[in-house]
Amino acid sequence: MEFKKGSEYTRDQIHNLYFQKPLPKKGTGNWKTGYVRIKEELIVFMNIDVPGRTGHDFDNRYNPSEKTIVWYGKPDSHSQQPMIQKLINGKIKPHFFARWDNRDPKFVYLGIGKIITFEDDHPTKRSDGTSTTCFQMTLSCEDADKILPTATDSNVQKSNFAMEKHLEEFIIENWDSTDIGKDYDRHEDEIDGKRKKFKTDTGEIDIFAISKDKTEYLVIELKKGRATYSVVGQIQSYMGYVKDEIANKNQKVKGLIIALEDDLSLKRALSINPEINFRRYQIGFDLMKSEL
Repeated sequence: MEFKKGSEYTRDQIHNLYFQKPLPKKGTGNWKTGYVRIKEELIVFMNIDVPGRTGHDFDNRYNPSEKTIVWYGKPDSHSQQPMIQKLINGKIKPHFFARWDNRDPKFVYLGIGKIITFEDDHPTKRSDGTSTTCFQMTLSCEDADKILPTATDSNVQKSNFAMEKHLEEFIIENWDSTDIGKDYDRHEDEIDGKRKKFKTDTGEIDIFAISKDKTEYLVIELKKGRATYSVVGQIQSYMGYVKDEIANKNQKVKGLIIALEDDLSLKRALSINPEINFRRYQIGFDLMKSEL
């Protein structure tokens, strides 16, 4: 099948090009997953810097200096599987499509991938949360270096902002029904009915709250995907401002990071920061209890 590089396609459009009929609403098989095989071609749907709609969050990414793409297979995938062996040996043609917003049905066509390296046993999780592994491939797509920077400028920043903005709006709108809202009130001004974020000398606090008994301030930092150790320095600077400029000597200042995923670096950083907690959210923005 011929696709136009840099053009956008939905799963339904791709299915229609191959089979001259729309993608069925039920019984779609692998069409709703990360990749689907059609004879000797493989259609790869990559989510870059954003989790998939199934909740999987693979670290698919583009390296602009080396002009390569890092792509991860499905949970339990490995290089000895017959289809993957054919892919490695060039007997299957892989078409790569990418998106930066998991709510956007359109994927940008990058081209046919050429595998450079591959390895097995990359840690990941199944849809039920159990641990497993998958394969990782580094590949190149001719002209992808011309397509991806443009797509990044117009899509990545927009999707990152949209995910964090929607999470923030969800928490604000549902504040009183969250367990956070049971112990804290938001400590922010409103101007003409519009919420105004609390500003520090190093940036704006995503959500600023105070305990109902007025003895503790809470600084909340939101991240759209995986939170790493870098967010700890960011939230600490906000907490330091609140401690020095807002709180009195009898008031505590605590921090809360809310993100879809954490990593080992964040766990290490928070292990010596007892005043900062971590909470997960699910794709539907349901808040989970802290696991750190």
